[in-house]
Amino acid sequence: MRRTIHKKAKNKASQSGNSFFRILFWVFCATVFLWLTWILWGTTGTTGPAGKYVYNALKFVFGTSAYLIPLFLIYWLYRSVKYKTLAFFTLFFGMFLTLSGISILISFLKVNFTQSSLAGGVLGDFLFKHLTGVAGKSGAIIIAIACIFLGIHILVAIPWKETIVKCWGLIKEDYVAWDQAKANLKQKIAERKEEEKQNTPKEETEIPAEETTKKVPPKIMRATAEMIKTPQKIKQEETPKAENKQDDTEENTENKQTKEYILPPLDLLRAPEENNLCGPSDEEIAKATNLLETTLKNFDIHASVTGVAPGPVITRYEIKPDAGVKISSIVSISNDIALAMKARGIRVEAPIPGKDAIGFEIPNEKPIMVTVREILQDPSFINSKYKTTVVLGRYADGAPATSVIEKMPHLLVAGATNSGKSICVHTMIASILYRAKPDEIKLMLVDPKRVELTFYEGIPHLYDPKVPCEDADIIKDANGAVKSLQALVKVMEKRMKIFEIAKVKNIEGYNKWAVEHNEEKMFFIVVIIDEMADLMLQTKAAIEDSVQRLTQMGRALGIHLILCTQRPSTNVITGVIKANLPSRIALQVASKIDSRVVLDSNGADALLGKGDMLYLGISDPKPKRIQGSYISEEEISKLTDFWRAQGGPDYPIQIKPETNPNQGTEGLGSSAEEIISALTLILERRRVSQDLLKAHFGSSARATNILSVLEMKGFITKPEGSNRWEIHFDLIESALNELKQKQQQPDEEF
Repeated sequence: MRRTIHKKAKNKASQSGNSFFRILFWVFCATVFLWLTWILWGTTGTTGPAGKYVYNALKFVFGTSAYLIPLFLIYWLYRSVKYKTLAFFTLFFGMFLTLSGISILISFLKVNFTQSSLAGGVLGDFLFKHLTGVAGKSGAIIIAIACIFLGIHILVAIPWKETIVKCWGLIKEDYVAWDQAKANLKQKIAERKEEEKQNTPKEETEIPAEETTKKVPPKIMRATAEMIKTPQKIKQEETPKAENKQDDTEENTENKQTKEYILPPLDLLRAPEENNLCGPSDEEIAKATNLLETTLKNFDIHASVTGVAPGPVITRYEIKPDAGVKISSIVSISNDIALAMKARGIRVEAPIPGKDAIGFEIPNEKPIMVTVREILQDPSFINSKYKTTVVLGRYADGAPATSVIEKMPHLLVAGATNSGKSICVHTMIASILYRAKPDEIKLMLVDPKRVELTFYEGIPHLYDPKVPCEDADIIKDANGAVKSLQALVKVMEKRMKIFEIAKVKNIEGYNKWAVEHNEEKMFFIVVIIDEMADLMLQTKAAIEDSVQRLTQMGRALGIHLILCTQRPSTNVITGVIKANLPSRIALQVASKIDSRVVLDSNGADALLGKGDMLYLGISDPKPKRIQGSYISEEEISKLTDFWRAQGGPDYPIQIKPETNPNQGTEGLGSSAEEIISALTLILERRRVSQDLLKAHFGSSARATNILSVLEMKGFITKPEGSNRWEIHFDLIESALNELKQKQQQPDEEF
């Protein structure tokens, strides 16, 4: 037992000793091989005297083939470590055969190329000389190649049979595939020739040879060449008819005092150029068409331009793709087409609604201004039966663009600075002033910027439900806008009760009923807010609540809203407001995100500015591109002066003052009880915020109103640069006692 244990221990010791010496041997060999590699492949200046001596000796014996020695040594070291076999004889014999064969070939090359830097060494020259003397040069080369193959086989043990069989199989498979593809190609060519033979007689009988070679030019649809020159006689013929209709209604209301108004003439506006050609000339269109078709051919897209619709600022080219061409392949190269056409930007409409073509809207080199007058004297505007018809401009194909506020029924206008948003609003207001009299349409104008809508101060169309008609003016502050909108909500509720009594559904039905029953007719109310972002920043909750109620219920009651903003973000155009504004106008915006906020799609970010807009109507599946019409400040001044000369705002009082003793006139309807409750709450909580008041009173609008009252009375203040309220508790305590005393008096209000 002890002997066996002693033997096992002795064997383990011997094995560990052997493994140690083997590792030491491998490390020694690896060091020597790396040193040889550095000598042969490294820089000669860093090898030292021993390295130079070994390098010269190897180069002298083996010549240029000596550079391969490190590869053989490293390969041998790898196999000895992996398989734990040394095989010195196999290594040196295989390496000697391989290097000898390579040296012989190098010596042969040196004989033929004397200027070469190759050298076969002493071994190569000696073997090549004696082999050439015995077997000739060709025999020496064959023997050298045989030595190389034999040496590599000894070193690597290549399975030549399997390698040759596998290579032959690959060559055979490639040949079979090539032969089959060649047969398929011949078959397709034969089938193609048979089809051409069968179709050639039919084509010759149906289409003459001359027509097949002749290219059909695209159809140029100039929709506005004659409309610009529409005479003013249509307007003069139509206006007496409208006045006769008004005379008929006035005969039914003899007991009521009505004021006669005269509609302004078109001479106040600048006339369009009579010889103006809308869009580029026919020669320019032909060049652009050829360039567009050539660009498509360069991308291997078979399509042709079938129609051209010139517009004042852009021209739409209708491209009809051939059978089998995908729309996406044409849309994807829109940037390349813009580069070829040297255009600032291209908008693609794929496909055009109602047509089997794709529309490429390319800007004109010489844009033409669209004036308000040319649309006002167009039959599409004159023959409209709606008083709320407004001018927008011209469509991309040049046709006049008008719309009806009653059908919108509410509109959102959004665009970046200098995109033409204010001009668009002025155009719509001018359209109303040219078409409707003050007793037919009233304008409630809100201008927080205080500079855009000041032209219309004092015109008889102005309306503000919270003040008498003699005090009606442009609303310029946020608190005044909140009060006016809340008062307009009360007007809407009053109209609803009147409609319920008259048993009518809309304002047209009520006006007919009023004529039959000798009652006063109702007028349309158009609310225009020039900058919605400023109102939402100051009084978001109250504005949002009022706008929501007016947009949801005001359509049938003749109340319509036009909201404008230059910051189309979700903080301004909230989900509640956006859901109740089905019609939208997007001018040029800064990003695709803003475009999606306004239109729910991209496109507005690629507009050209200066009135270039996308109009999405309530029934339109896609936005329509329109070049907005332009009206100058001088024209607006002439128009407003004409109306101011006929008098100021005039309308009956629609809301009587509240007679509730608990209801105050200050603070947007905040009662004394609410103020006392709010001050008591502030004293208890020692803080104030809109969320706190909203949780207590249950309404964000009421909380906003109470905050405004407390700030105006000086109970709370907000320093500049701070977002926190400062509370004056001493004033609150003294005011609570006074308010409680006033509350005991029934006829006294806060």
